[in-house]
Amino acid sequence: MAIYIVTYDLNTPGKDYKDLLIAIRKYTHCHALKSAFFVDSAQTAQQIRDTLMKLIDGNDSLYVMRLTGEWGSNRQMPCTAWLNDGRKF
Repeated sequence: MAIYIVTYDLNTPGKDYKDLLIAIRKYTHCHALKSAFFVDSAQTAQQIRDTLMKLIDGNDSLYVMRLTGEWGSNRQMPCTAWLNDGRKF
């Protein structure tokens, strides 16, 4: 298993992206910021990307990046404890 950050810009005004959020939440996850999630998965970044790309439009943007275990934040954030769990990396 590995931890990935999934972050996106959804650029179609008024579009319902509910299916994208459902798909992300199927992974063991922590909702980090408005448009960023940490996910724990045995899949590769490319596999996660391919799964999620089916649920966004061509003008939307998506990054999926594997975390190596080194990270920082400017304050105590909602996912701090989740990321500090030593079993995650």
